[in-house]
Amino acid sequence: MQAKEPNKNFVFTLDNKLKIISWCKELETVYGESVHQIRGLHLDKIMPMITTDSKDKIMCVFQNGKPLTLRGQPIICLCGRTKADFQIAPRKDKNGKVTSVNLTATSHPDHTTLNRLGQSQRLLNIGKVAATLAHGVRSPLNAIKGCVTYIREKYDSEKELVEFSKIMEEEISRLDHFISNFLSTSIAEKGLSKVNINKIIKKIVVLISLQAEASNCKVIPDYGRISPVMINAFHLEHAILNVIDNAMEAMPLGGTLSINTYMKDVLEKRFVVVEITDTGCGIKSRKRTDVPASRKNKGRGLGLFITREILQSYKGHMEIMSDKGSGTTLKLFIPASNK
Repeated sequence: MQAKEPNKNFVFTLDNKLKIISWCKELETVYGESVHQIRGLHLDKIMPMITTDSKDKIMCVFQNGKPLTLRGQPIICLCGRTKADFQIAPRKDKNGKVTSVNLTATSHPDHTTLNRLGQSQRLLNIGKVAATLAHGVRSPLNAIKGCVTYIREKYDSEKELVEFSKIMEEEISRLDHFISNFLSTSIAEKGLSKVNINKIIKKIVVLISLQAEASNCKVIPDYGRISPVMINAFHLEHAILNVIDNAMEAMPLGGTLSINTYMKDVLEKRFVVVEITDTGCGIKSRKRTDVPASRKNKGRGLGLFITREILQSYKGHMEIMSDKGSGTTLKLFIPASNK
């Protein structure tokens, strides 16, 4: 039986105008802002005011100087509607005047902030090495590009070799461009264009064909009639390749990899769906939208985590259906273009 998550305390210090003086490290992680950035911000910019009978309970503590505890207070925070316990403790000067209060919000065990906090921490850990990794990749990438160019020119009579080498050169150039943008611009600057997902998948099928043959994996694409999408093509290709790489790793003794595309309406929104199914070992049974944690020596969770982040940045989402020993199906939902 899985151990219950402990309650988590989130602490603010507020002045008599309910402006934030400080907050705890956990809140810095959840909101992505340091105490220097939020100092002076009114509490209502972060969460709804704590009231009962139309009375602001924090101001009541300033007025009467008595600590107050509230249990199961319904609130709406950045994670949605939930409940929390609050302790409001006055801080007094030498004359007994309340100059500030400590507000401690204690999350209930099912509070989604705990999940958000874990995900945020994971993003921070990734961010710490991302720039270093990007710099480190560029030098060997240039060396590889030089080797590919040499081989293509030396064996220019080999039709298949020339075809593959051109694809490799194109992908290396795009990756180098992506790294340059990553190091110099915001991730929000996506460089959108109208993309035919079927064309991207056809190229991916060519890219993975040698790997699939070596692994005794049969790749079966099924290209449906789909609408174009507005997206950065490199981001989408990266997201799809992450899933395919995981699927190939799950079939070390061979198997079948199916890649299907089709349209689907979800809550009155039109999506292009890329459905990728393998016949591998599967993963532990889980919720449809969960991202599995990294596996030993494989790091398989990281690729899916990045794929999910890419999809969410374009208002898409991902569904995972898997049971241990019976393969895995991942569905990538990308909003169809209205333009």
